[in-house]
Amino acid sequence: MNYINNQYQLIKKLSAGSYGIVYEGENIPTKTSVAIKIEKKDKPQTLEREVSSLSRLSKIAGIPQIYWNGTHNGQNVLVMQLLSKDLGCYLKEYRKFTLKTVLMIADQLIQILRNVHQKSILHRDLKPENLMYHQRQIYIVDFGISKIYRDSTQKHIPFREGRPFVGTTRYAPIAAHKGHELSRKDDLETLIYILVLFLKGVLPWQHQLSQNNKERQKLIGEKKIKLSSTEICQDLPIEFQKALDHIKSLGFSVEPDYDYLINLFRKLGQRHGFEYDNLFDWCKEEEVIAQAKIMQQSEKMQPFSVKCQSLQIPSTLECFEKKQSSISNILQNPMQISQSAVIVEINSDTNLSDDSTNYLYNNYQQLENFSNLYKNHLLIMKDK
Repeated sequence: MNYINNQYQLIKKLSAGSYGIVYEGENIPTKTSVAIKIEKKDKPQTLEREVSSLSRLSKIAGIPQIYWNGTHNGQNVLVMQLLSKDLGCYLKEYRKFTLKTVLMIADQLIQILRNVHQKSILHRDLKPENLMYHQRQIYIVDFGISKIYRDSTQKHIPFREGRPFVGTTRYAPIAAHKGHELSRKDDLETLIYILVLFLKGVLPWQHQLSQNNKERQKLIGEKKIKLSSTEICQDLPIEFQKALDHIKSLGFSVEPDYDYLINLFRKLGQRHGFEYDNLFDWCKEEEVIAQAKIMQQSEKMQPFSVKCQSLQIPSTLECFEKKQSSISNILQNPMQISQSAVIVEINSDTNLSDDSTNYLYNNYQQLENFSNLYKNHLLIMKDK
């Protein structure tokens, strides 16, 4: 199954979950990279739901583009935009993020969620692994358990109890633990929990010991209900507590005040003098690595004469000419002079390592010393 629709080739597996496998692939005609998501045969309809949601959300910043979808060997397949790393990957590397990075993430995600909600869609499973970074933009991915919460007349779905748990236990809103139908406020509550994790590196209900997932889900739900916004956001700027309080105060079908949340966090950033340049914590390291690679490639491609100029030392040819000019005037003590002279036999077009460059420079210094010695010798001879 290396080829999909005679157009896409599987390159390597990127990740696997309970619903399917994601591969890096290539669009063969255009030679461009893509992501290919293949659904497991025993997990039908999740990919169909994702395709439906992504189609509704097309052209929204922070939502990946669909290139093709269909079936292959009896499995549902989705070909979409290939993104960089997920934020969970960066979190494992950095343990936690700076306030500036978290505020920029919050700014982008609240705007994306507002646009998603305006299209009558709930994500219902936000988590660091479903948030991805690509070219200064945060993306929301994996709409496999998303849901339409309004019909074509904009009528909101009714509130219901006794619903099965939806989402990921660590980040799920309290409503999910209570078995309530989820709404817009619950996506935002989950987002605040993620932001707290990004800042602190840990959530208060992590590391709960339990016999099984169901018991763990119950224990975490009880702790979320018990903890106040102040306790959850302890040691963080007050704005995070205010945001969580606002979200928890909302009724089931009430539209969240997205502008209030955006401005709340932006004012916090302004107070700290942050510039929203979308240079996240990991960008600095990635740019340094990228620049280093560019410099290495440039060094490999540079002619040696250019390297000599950058080091402000003469080329090999100049060394030869200088030495030849000095030797041609030798009158006395040839043994002393011949012992001092060193000829570096290299091709001026050859690429040299730093050691080779240092070797050439040291030999040039010897030639300079030889030249000065010879000048002094001429002066002595002239006086005689």
